[in-house]
Amino acid sequence: MSEPAPLVLCYDGSDESKLAIREAARLFPGARVKVIHVWQSIQSSAAYRYSAAGVTGALTEAMDELEASGREAAAKIVEEGVRLANDEGLLAEGVVERATDHVWSPVVEFLDREQSSVAVVGSRRLGAIRAGVLGGFSAGLVHHSHRPVLIVPRQ
Repeated sequence: MSEPAPLVLCYDGSDESKLAIREAARLFPGARVKVIHVWQSIQSSAAYRYSAAGVTGALTEAMDELEASGREAAAKIVEEGVRLANDEGLLAEGVVERATDHVWSPVVEFLDREQSSVAVVGSRRLGAIRAGVLGGFSAGLVHHSHRPVLIVPRQ
């Protein structure tokens, strides 16, 4: 018999994502999970791409340092999520993905690539206006993923 597809736990360090990990551990005790954190570099933002710095390539060295800092911070966040998941009795490993467009896009691609059984994500309940401005991560997953998405509501 083949190994079951992993659960994917979306983690950003927020209280909501910590709750999602705890709920995943309660619902799927001892499951094999991949904790994923997505970071978005400043170079991928529209503001940067259409700025003089983005168009001319100015400030390349400073931007490279910011990119390295972003990757390093993302690695620390995912390590925290892995530690929390393992402490909750899950068998966790971490994955860091970089978004170049919507922050949910790399997760959708990862879910398909890994043939994941389900994605678990916390809900921030941003409301329609804030979700529209901030992107609505969980809504993006629900509307674009071909895999099941479990949204854990805030308590």
